[in-house]
Amino acid sequence: MNEHIEGVELSSLIDGALDAAARARAAAHLSACAPCRAELESLRAFKRLAADAPRRALPADLALRLERRHVAAPPWALLTRPRVWAPAGALAAAALAAALWLRSTQAPAELPLEPLVAAHEAAAGQTLTPEPVLVASADADSAALLADDGAGGSAE
Repeated sequence: MNEHIEGVELSSLIDGALDAAARARAAAHLSACAPCRAELESLRAFKRLAADAPRRALPADLALRLERRHVAAPPWALLTRPRVWAPAGALAAAALAAALWLRSTQAPAELPLEPLVAAHEAAAGQTLTPEPVLVASADADSAALLADDGAGGSAE
């Protein structure tokens, strides 16, 4: 048995956490190895000292601070903090300002007005609806024509 027993295994032996086979191996090794026996006695003395030490209550504010620091928060909890959203909002505002500035520095696209003016002049000379048929016509003759057309249409 050239290998020494690890401290974790010695602690488990003291606590009674080893199975029967591991306990038998440790006992056989401890009977032949003085350094491991010394380490075992040192661990036993430390555990007795720790068990006999006076217990003091942890201050409530310290316990609360430790709990807040070390208890895992849900992943989305980070998103509810203003210190996360403030830089994101500033970045979005800067991107919007840059986009608007870039758009204002470009020359506006000019519409070709000549074809539009020519089409308007051509359409202005044409009448799409004959005047007597217009509803808003104030001409008395046109109103009479409409009346005659209505009577003539039913007589045919």
